[in-house]
Formats: sequence, C-alpha cells, structure tokens
Amino acid sequence: MILGTGWYLNQHWNKLLKRELQGYVSDLSDSLYTVKFKDLHLDVLSGSITIDKASMTADSLVYQRLLTQQKAPAEIYTISVDRLELRYFKPWRYFFGRDLSAGVLTVSGPSVIMEQNATVKDTSAPRTAYQNISAKMKSIFIGKLVLDSTNFKYIFTRKDSSRVIHQFHNLRIRINDFLIDSVALNDPTRFLYARNYEIGMKDYMNRTRDSLYWMYIRGIRYDAALRTLHIGQFELQPRYDKAAFQKKTGVQQDRFEVVFNDISLRNLNPRLLLQEQQIWADRVNIQSGKLDIYRNRMLPMPPGNKLGQYPHQLLAKLKVPVNIDTLTGNNINLQYTELSPVTEQTGYINFSHIHGLLRNITNIDSLVAKNNHLIADFDAVFLKSGKLTARFDFLLNDKNGRFGVSGRLNNMNGKDLNVITQPMGKIEIKSCDIRDLTFNIKGDERRASAFVKLLYQNLKIAVLKQNADHKGFKRKGLISLVANALVIKSENPANGENARTANVTYTRDIQKSFFNLVWKTLFTGVKDIAGAGNL
Repeated sequence: MILGTGWYLNQHWNKLLKRELQGYVSDLSDSLYTVKFKDLHLDVLSGSITIDKASMTADSLVYQRLLTQQKAPAEIYTISVDRLELRYFKPWRYFFGRDLSAGVLTVSGPSVIMEQNATVKDTSAPRTAYQNISAKMKSIFIGKLVLDSTNFKYIFTRKDSSRVIHQFHNLRIRINDFLIDSVALNDPTRFLYARNYEIGMKDYMNRTRDSLYWMYIRGIRYDAALRTLHIGQFELQPRYDKAAFQKKTGVQQDRFEVVFNDISLRNLNPRLLLQEQQIWADRVNIQSGKLDIYRNRMLPMPPGNKLGQYPHQLLAKLKVPVNIDTLTGNNINLQYTELSPVTEQTGYINFSHIHGLLRNITNIDSLVAKNNHLIADFDAVFLKSGKLTARFDFLLNDKNGRFGVSGRLNNMNGKDLNVITQPMGKIEIKSCDIRDLTFNIKGDERRASAFVKLLYQNLKIAVLKQNADHKGFKRKGLISLVANALVIKSENPANGENARTANVTYTRDIQKSFFNLVWKTLFTGVKDIAGAGNL
C-alpha cells in the first residue's frame, strides 16, 4: 500500500509540478519570462526533486510592450543550468500548505546573464518578492543554496547609453538560510532574504602588460552580509631571474617580488565597482606580506625622468576613481637591494615587522577638496636593531607634488649599517651607538629641505679599498686613522657642548625616485652632523 501510494503520488505530483513551475514564472513576471526544462523528477519517499537542462529566458515582444507601458523592469535575466537538485523537500507542506521548504538546493553548471539598464523608466508600483508570490504561496525556505562553476555576465547600460560589461567564470556561490515570507524582508539579521551570500572565484593568474611578471590572486571570496571582499593572497612574481630580467629591460629598472597575505576590503561598494568602476571601501587590511626590490645600478639609466611619479601623483593619475578611508598593513617585510657600479657588489636596507596605517586614500576631486592630506604612519625595525617610526604627509592634487616626512630612529647598533655602507661607499663602521635620530623633511618633486638631529656615541670607521678582483675589501690604515682622529666626530653631543643639528637642502636627481630624494636628504644631514660630509 505504501509503495503503491508513493508511486501514485510521484506520478500525480510530477505532472502537477511541471505545470505549476512554468505557470509560476509566467504569472509572476507578467508573461515576461518562459521556463523550459528537459525533465523533472519528484521522489516523494526521499524528498527530492531533480530538474535537468533548465532555462529561463525573456520574451522580447513582451518586454517591448512593457517598455512602451513604462512597466518594464530595469533588470533582465537569461539563465540556464545543467541540473537542479532539491533535497529534503517536504511535499506535503508544499501541496497542502503552499509552503515550499527544502534543506539544500544544488545547481550544477549555471550560466547567468544579467542586463541592467539605467535608461529604463518603470512607473509601476514596486512590489516585494513576498507580494509577488503571496497569491500562490505562503513562503519559500531553502536552508542552503549551492551554485558551483557559475558563469556570470553583467551588462550595465548607463543613463548616457554607454555600456559596461563584466564577465566572471567558475564562481562558487553559497546562500545560507534563504526565506521569503511576510516578515523576512524587514528582518535586520537578513540580507536580501538570506542570512548571508558568499561568492568565491577561482584563483586568478595573468601576465602584466609589460610581460615581465606573473600576477596571482588566490582565495577570492565576497561576503555580502558584511560587504567584505577577502583575498587569501596576492603575488607579483617576476617571470625571469635577476640576470635575465635586466637583460630584458636593458636599462635600470626595479625588479619586484611581492606577496601580500589575508587581504580584506570592508564595506566595499559592489554597485560602484561594477557599474562605475570605482573602488570605495571603508577599510582595507593586509595581515602580512613581503616586498623585495632589486636594482642593477651598473646598467644605463632609462630615458626621460620621474617627474610626476610620486606616490600621490600616481594616485591622481589613476584612471580608476578610488576612495579608501583607512588602509592597514601588519607584519610586512621590505628589502631594497642594489648592485653598485663602483664595487660590483650588492648592498641592501631592510625594514621588518612593518605596521602601516594610511588614511584618506582618494583621487576623487570633491573629496580631495574637503581633505587634501593623505597621511601614512609607519613603525618598523630597521636593519635588525633600529626602532623606526615615520609619518608621510602627501598633499593630494598639488601641482608640485608637495610632501612632508617626519620620523624618529632609536637605539640602533651602527654596525648594522655596514650591509649598505661597505658595498655602496667603501666605508666600514667599526662601532657606533645611535641613541636617537629625529628628522623633519619638506619637499616637492624637485628638491627637499630637512632638519636633522642625531645623537650617538663611540663612532669609529674604517676607510676601505677593494681588491682588484672586486671580491674583497682591505682597510686603508693611514686614511682610516686620519679620518677617525681629524675628520669624524666620535659623539654628539660632545663633552660640554650642545647637540649638533643640521639644516640641509638637497636637489633631486629627476631620474630617481621619491624615496631616493628622502634618503639622500636625510643622509646629507647625518653626514654633516658626523663630520663625514667629504667622505
């Protein structure tokens, strides 16, 4: 009897579902959409429904009629799926109580085209999803909606009739606790009738425009309820080793290796991103990362100059409008390595455990008019022992690229500087206790001036000469002795004297970078205080 009843209900309800499914879509869309499918199968005993090769398309004639009546929706969808599987379906509640309730809906191979037209005028009274279904159904509940390998194409027509097209492949979409009833829309714990939408993308890989790098973006996921985009890792990897890279460029060019981990963009505005190609976010956070930069100074300089290429000047030139309230970076390691044309050896400077806080990152004119200061605060460990804090103040949209930098370095062992002074300047620091270095630099794209104060003790140096094979260094004994006795000032302040300070100016080499100007200006002040200006 049970098997016979189940067989009868399967046959009867299968036919009923096939008719109702097509009728629902037609009635709810005012005959705009038509649903087709190859087969539908209901299993009453297991509580499952399977639909094969289904599609939903809009009738162009009906759409034109609705446009004429100014009742056409601004969004049109074209949907096709390979297979839908509805599990833990409660047929008794559906057929006798008009409640559609199911545990899981799995959609395989969906393809969605969404066309949104801002020029369309819809004068009809807006209706909620519940108002659309209430004549035929009391509620719709699906515990989990899973769409795998989704292809999504978004076409947006602006009010000026220009079009924007985005296409995404192999999306993974998870919708949790989806409910349409009389109160779900006003439930503050829900977002568009669901507890949450999670959208993931497959890992992205592509070459940069100059073909020198591979760019990887891994672990992409969007959380709609939190309006947060998560990126597991961003990596910029050179396609060539150092020698091959420099051979490709032929001139001096920085070679980057970049890895940023666990990136989140909070309160990202998806509408502005998709429709207007604008990046608006309240907060961007990078949990960890590293940045390695290498430059071969033995190659010729590239043609032209670097005017207009300060960080805030590049932001202003960016074609994509950007507004990020706050960007934080934690546990970032930065190393810059340079091959010297004088010694044919490499020197480097390293900043570890960087924590950065950048505020007011924008190139939108109306926002810059209200606040034209991009402030960046950093603290880090400099070359193993130095405790460094610094603040950068960039004046947005300033024609001359004006900026300010202030900072402080405490309690550093001066011998740690040998990794840069020896290969770059043939100077070895035998001893130096750096107690405190403070600086305040102001400049523009052509020059900078600075106030520098350096307090230190026990400074001793060795002037070096290099072997003929450029592989080793030897101490110049007499010159080193004279330098320590007559040139170098071993401490600041000296006994019975006030602390020496320096006010310096430095004219920028316009073929070199913003950070080169900052470093050269600061280094000029440090050398003046130490008495090493001529070394």
